[in-house]
Amino acid sequence: MTPQRGQGDSSPGADFAGGQVSENEKSHPVPNPDALYVEVAVPLPLLEPLTYEVPPAFAAQAVPGARVRVPVGRRRLVGFIVGTRDEPPEGVQVRPLQAVVDPWPVVPEELLDLARFIADYYLAPPGEVLRAMIPTGVAPWGERRVWLTDAGALALPASREEREIVEALRAGGAMRLSDLQGATGLADLPARVEGLRAQGRLAVAEIRTRGTRYVQAVELAAGSREELLAACGRSAKGREVVEYLATVRRPATVPEVTREVECGPGVVRRLVELDVLRGFTQAERLDLAGQWMSRGDATPFRLKDDQRSALAALESGLEDRRYRPFLLAGGTGTGKTEVYLRAAELALGQGRSVILLVPEIALVPALASEARRRFGRRLAILHSALGAAERQQEWERIRGGEASVVLGPRSALFAPVRELGLLVVDEEHDTSYKQETTPRYNARDLALVRAQRAGAVAVLVSATPSLETRHNVERGKLARVDLAQRVGQGAMSEGILVDLKAEQLSRRPGEVHFSPRLKEEIEAALAGGEQIILLRNRRGYAPVLLCRACGEDMRCEDCGLPRTLHRREGVLRCHYCGSSLAAPQRCPACGEEALEPIGAGTERVEEDFAALFPGAGVGVLDRDVSRRRGGAAAALEAFGRGDTQVLIGTQMVAKGHHFPNVALAAVLLADTYLGFPDFRAVERTYSLLAQLAGRAGRGERPGRVVIQTYHPDHYAIQAALRHDDAAFEREEMRFRRIFHYPPFGRLVQILVRDKRRDRGQERAREITERIGRHPGVRVLGPAPAPFERLRGQWRFQILLRGPSGKRLRDLVRRAVPEPGADVVVDVDPYELL
Repeated sequence: MTPQRGQGDSSPGADFAGGQVSENEKSHPVPNPDALYVEVAVPLPLLEPLTYEVPPAFAAQAVPGARVRVPVGRRRLVGFIVGTRDEPPEGVQVRPLQAVVDPWPVVPEELLDLARFIADYYLAPPGEVLRAMIPTGVAPWGERRVWLTDAGALALPASREEREIVEALRAGGAMRLSDLQGATGLADLPARVEGLRAQGRLAVAEIRTRGTRYVQAVELAAGSREELLAACGRSAKGREVVEYLATVRRPATVPEVTREVECGPGVVRRLVELDVLRGFTQAERLDLAGQWMSRGDATPFRLKDDQRSALAALESGLEDRRYRPFLLAGGTGTGKTEVYLRAAELALGQGRSVILLVPEIALVPALASEARRRFGRRLAILHSALGAAERQQEWERIRGGEASVVLGPRSALFAPVRELGLLVVDEEHDTSYKQETTPRYNARDLALVRAQRAGAVAVLVSATPSLETRHNVERGKLARVDLAQRVGQGAMSEGILVDLKAEQLSRRPGEVHFSPRLKEEIEAALAGGEQIILLRNRRGYAPVLLCRACGEDMRCEDCGLPRTLHRREGVLRCHYCGSSLAAPQRCPACGEEALEPIGAGTERVEEDFAALFPGAGVGVLDRDVSRRRGGAAAALEAFGRGDTQVLIGTQMVAKGHHFPNVALAAVLLADTYLGFPDFRAVERTYSLLAQLAGRAGRGERPGRVVIQTYHPDHYAIQAALRHDDAAFEREEMRFRRIFHYPPFGRLVQILVRDKRRDRGQERAREITERIGRHPGVRVLGPAPAPFERLRGQWRFQILLRGPSGKRLRDLVRRAVPEPGADVVVDVDPYELL
């Protein structure tokens, strides 16, 4: 974080520049030469940190990475210390921070350094970057309440420091620990509070995260091992409890102690009464990875020649103990996962940590199962679908060194592991690695940055690498390691093309249906006991509910786009703002009973499939299912066990799953992305089709992939059909090079949003004028965004394109000094809609 610009200006954002006081509050400040000042990043759209003075009571704990409570205008916010300084900004009186709420930095220096990079590169507010790095629910130590017990109020203080604590609590009653810190000024307050609590003289109220279950726990009381054993008297089990706790050298839950020592809870209660143990409550430890533990033994896996070569290359990088970036490429089913999991074992053998990234939460269960088998309790799971208590537990396990393998989607990149040795980005081509809310980072690219700064090995993994990654291989920035030998029966799936134009007359317009050839393949697969995956990249029942009498299509008032019919729930839902209304029986505009669903989503495909092929077990995997707790895992587990024979879903079904009994994969309409006004549309189409083709034929049965399309001659569809990755790369790179799109140019998007169309358009025009004209930089717009109105706001887009990303960012910094909710800056954008 760079030192902040002058804070005495009268800019529109000055009311929120919380470190300074207004001109009316100034009274000719007198500099304090002994004061310490810190720069604090607060969770507001401010590109620079604010400066605060540190009271002497907090000087020992006010270090970079710690959270602090600070005044911002009339508000009180928790921010992060990102730097220190010897003097305040010139001519400005700064306000003191109110409290340091962590006894140690919650963000280690490595992640603080990464946050600085993110804020600078992605033009993101540093406070919002740091807030995104820390899971919600990680409770600040200083927010806990502490008060005197009866024993503490009656006991004589043993030292001056204890007297100060007792007097402050007598005067203030139950106090926050951070407030007690400010009242006493004791640098070692955390240790003293713990000591007094162990003696029963203080009580501390733990912050109870919503959803957390608490259990009784114990730890050894003060005294030597011999003294505690003697206090047990004749109780042999009591002495075993003492020996066990002395051996593990940590507190333990009562169920854990009784299980390990094979005694009853009465033994533990008696030891607490004898002051041999101290009892307390703690959050229940949840074995998140263990819930996905596979039953049965692992199948022996012998590496093939190319896998051994790939593992040797990664092992060489680990032995160098410096930054080594790799692309691990190879068709679907070539054993890439086995290679990087063995590399993870090598990293752990060196005493280093591992981070494994996957693009979707739905991919966590399968990989967690295998990783849990190999790494046991060293595995931690991090993702947004966990409860607050679960996220906090896993974060603390990682930060404390108990867990050294972290698995999750993009946010797991920020796990506070110790001595990172290996960072894997599986399915690196997937656009889900791009965060579409502030801070708008790309986890794939940041993985390389974090690995470089940690001196770790980075491995990007894909069967269809992104064009940016392929280009970096050509430039020598990544070492490519290829796998060619496929597991299972060895051959890639047979490609079957269905031209939907030839069948246009046999079905209603807009309806996705099962062609005669696809029906034949499904019937053969069902008869042979084989499993089937069907891809339809739309959720819900139908994208449009149309009135055939008057043309009403139930558009969302805030977005101007038709709502999707979800027949199972009986609602029409906007997939952009989430608003919904009950599905009507009659047209609300003309009153006629002429409503007809147009098009098909996963619900309709499921319904039509059941009508055509009764008796087949069908499961569905889409975003609606994954939003239900455990829904995605349950659908995949049922399919993996064979409880369901057919899996219907959106693009989630094409990503990284290994089901050996799948012999048929089919896409009902391959043209979903091709018509999008986005230069990456063709690449997305090819990756999706190639990944889907790889789901079939992974066992001993030959695989088939059926592609239904209106564009049978398109090079992306032909390349996916023939498994010709080189042909796709050649054509798509030619297109990108001609038009200077990434990877042959850089992009920055500025999106202006406003509830008033004219005002938003004018503001976009003003920003474009501030950018101006510059040699080598092409400014496109301002123009209405492809989806001009979303969530009640009009949207205008400005695109900057040029060869230098740094130059584009510098231009945007000058034109948009304070981006926020109404002016969004997206560096290296992936969504241009």
